[in-house]
Formats: sequence, C-alpha cells, structure tokens
Amino acid sequence: MEDQLRMVLRNLEDLPDLQCSNGYHIRTYQKGDEIHWARIMDIAFVDQGRTAQDTYANVINQPDFDPNGFFFAVYEDLPIGTACAWKRCFRDKRVGYIDMLAVLPEHTGHKLGKWLTLFLLHYFKVEDLTCVVLDTDDFRLPAIKNYLNLGFVPMCIRKNHKLRWQNVFEKLGLSKDEIASSAQKLS
Repeated sequence: MEDQLRMVLRNLEDLPDLQCSNGYHIRTYQKGDEIHWARIMDIAFVDQGRTAQDTYANVINQPDFDPNGFFFAVYEDLPIGTACAWKRCFRDKRVGYIDMLAVLPEHTGHKLGKWLTLFLLHYFKVEDLTCVVLDTDDFRLPAIKNYLNLGFVPMCIRKNHKLRWQNVFEKLGLSKDEIASSAQKLS
C-alpha cells in the first residue's frame, strides 16, 4: 500500500463559523456511539466486520483519547459521519491531528466533511494548539479540495510526494499558478 500524503494548517486564527446543512448537526461522542463509528468506518472505508470492540481498540482505549474530540455528524438522530481529533507530537511540537474522517456515501454533497473538519479545528483552537496535521490519500480528491479551501497546505515527506501532489492538483483542475504556488509551499 502506498504511503499517505500529508497536509498541514499552521494557523487557527480566523476560522470560518461553525454551521451545518439543514437537518444535520455535529455533536461529540456519547456512550453507545461505538457501534455507529464501526458502521460508518465499515461503509466509508470498505472494511468488513468492524464492531463496537474495534471502536474501543482504535479510538476510546487510546492513551490520548478525549471524548470531546470525537465527533459525529448526525441526521435524524442517527450518526452518519465521524472524525477524531488527536493531540500528537510531530518534530517535538504538540499539534492537532485529524484522523478517521468519514461520511456515509448517501450523505455526501452536504459539506459534512467540511463541517466535521471545522469542528475539529475549533476544538484544537480551544485546546491552545496552533498547528494541525492530517494524512490523506491521492484519490480522495473532494476531501483534498476541502482541506485546501480551509487553508491546509501539502507537505512533502517522501521523495515521490512532490510529483504525487502535482498529479493531485492537475486532477483538481488547479491552474499552473496554483500548482507553482503550492510547489513553493512544498519545498
């Protein structure tokens, strides 16, 4: 499996306001959400057979788990999206890390990925973090476009990342100026 691409947001000032599409809202973890997380992750990432126990193993029982950083997008009282906020150390600096952001396919098109990301960014700001990192895949073009629009910039941590980012920019239809500007940020 190919390594993931990394993005960083170095400033949490002037974040857009929090809002959601009509009929949707975002809340933090509640007891009983374990099975919802497993279902969302199964469908969104095509993993078969996740259980509530996997939620404990992958999220809740982690040493840096904070229930206030475990978010769910909800529609008609049913969680249909999720994202985790972790506090990690990168290069000896404490940063926020966005992980496992997923929305059920039948709810795409409502900007829920954007709103989940924003909720995490506001959470990190309240936690006095000033930098946020995330990893993503080349083929997650709508997510990458969302992150770019929120101010995240690509990072090159492996030799092949600059070329991979250029391919992503071309697939997104970004102009040569935008590619050149991002390439400068990469170096």
